[in-house]
Amino acid sequence: MTTEFTADSALRAMAKSSQTGRTSPIRDAAFDAVRHLMGAALPKGADAVLAAMGEAQALAEDLWRQVRATPAYALGTRPAACGKGCGWCCHQRVGATAIEVLYIADALRKRPDAAPLLDRLEAWNGGRPCVFLVDNACAIYDLRPFKCRGLYQVDARWCMSTYAKLDVPWFGPAPSHDYLMPPKDVFDGAVFGLAQPFHVAGRDCPGVDFIPALKAVIRQPDAVQRWWRGDAVFPAEVRLHDWFPPVKGKTGKTVKKRR
Repeated sequence: MTTEFTADSALRAMAKSSQTGRTSPIRDAAFDAVRHLMGAALPKGADAVLAAMGEAQALAEDLWRQVRATPAYALGTRPAACGKGCGWCCHQRVGATAIEVLYIADALRKRPDAAPLLDRLEAWNGGRPCVFLVDNACAIYDLRPFKCRGLYQVDARWCMSTYAKLDVPWFGPAPSHDYLMPPKDVFDGAVFGLAQPFHVAGRDCPGVDFIPALKAVIRQPDAVQRWWRGDAVFPAEVRLHDWFPPVKGKTGKTVKKRR
């Protein structure tokens, strides 16, 4: 995966049939950029990795900005129904990588408005919508996981019926499940770019259920250092076992995951 991101590569990616099975140049660009960023930080320790996570967010957002600026996107992409005040997608479980959760926890604790948000998180009992959906807007929008960033639906009624389990108006066409592929490519590529260096190094960076995982570490300022040492900072039940392949050590043997 070494395709350089350019406006031309974005045009080719958007013109491809989704049935070709090929990897998108946009996804490749996000994967490569984040992989190199995190790979360079990994030998420097936990603090460097945490800082690189923030840089990865900015990098992926910049790639997404570049995609949106291309004529191919502006002229060839249907408008999304998403916007502030439309929080229907926030009624579902969200996955995130372990390093995303640890970074968000660290950044959230430092925010001046942290206290009410931490109270909301600690009071969360497993229900939906997302605990950070406040007045139909994301209260941690600048920190939200990559999976949240990549979801752009073209029909809000589909999100209402699928995620919020609401009845949609009976008149008109059926709700459309169509979504925008370019942002999904950017942020999915970034997710795998985050995890790949850890897996190559034999370090455990699992996919986790975002809200319960965040709740587990939010009051643990030393969680990053403990995780770096190999401690199990996330409960076993929040791990998403279908996200990434088993972690391999340098010997090629599967590393036993701590619970």
